[in-house]
Amino acid sequence: MIAIGALLVGGLVYMLITGIAAFKGTWRTWAAGRSMYMFGKNNYLGFFGLYLQLLVVVAILLTIWGELGADWITGEVMALILTPFMLLAFACCFRLPRFLLPQWYKDWLDRGANKDEVRKPEYSSPFTWLRRGSNAHR
Repeated sequence: MIAIGALLVGGLVYMLITGIAAFKGTWRTWAAGRSMYMFGKNNYLGFFGLYLQLLVVVAILLTIWGELGADWITGEVMALILTPFMLLAFACCFRLPRFLLPQWYKDWLDRGANKDEVRKPEYSSPFTWLRRGSNAHR
């Protein structure tokens, strides 16, 4: 059971790191790729890890409050509260609203979404932002 929990936490941490890297723009190569889970014209799946974390955090908080005795937290209430967060994460397969996109991605879309522009080697790793300064990707 501990091993399953460790794998789950490791997966969530990886998704958070990749989501932050995609949002900051230090990891962009994913935007040029196609995926079987991508149903729109452009790829938004790089942001999935970040937006899924909202769902996970809210679910954990609701579970903790429920265990601490908050009687108003029932299965139906949890489903009502978590549904918008699930839809937000699921929207990464289709198209995210423009206000949820980072500026680099909006600019890239406005320039015509040239895939060669995001395939540069400096944008190839989601872990680049952990090693570099804040302006190294510009």
